[in-house]
Amino acid sequence: MHDPAALDGLLARVALRDRVAFRQLYDACAPQLLGVALRLLRRRDLAEDVLQDAFASVWQRAAGYRADAGTPMAWLTALVRNRALDLLRAERVRAAESLDPADAERRADERPDP
Repeated sequence: MHDPAALDGLLARVALRDRVAFRQLYDACAPQLLGVALRLLRRRDLAEDVLQDAFASVWQRAAGYRADAGTPMAWLTALVRNRALDLLRAERVRAAESLDPADAERRADERPDP
């Protein structure tokens, strides 16, 4: 079910802390949203973590959804996408921090001048 009107209704009920609506929203959207996370992260375990985190955010922020700003699926996709990109950035930072300082300096010097 990706009918925007139906998803709007579910999000409105989730904003009122309706657990049944939250489950229905999850069942309707999670497979497609997991696919979004998998395409970005290429690891199922990380994609599942991102999906769980995104739905926790939906539970907390459903009242902030504005239908005039986009479809419910676009809003949900943006949440998942942003969480996945945040995770990728954090992984890059961790990888850079784990480099030998001399190696990190060399990598910085290899960048072209402006």
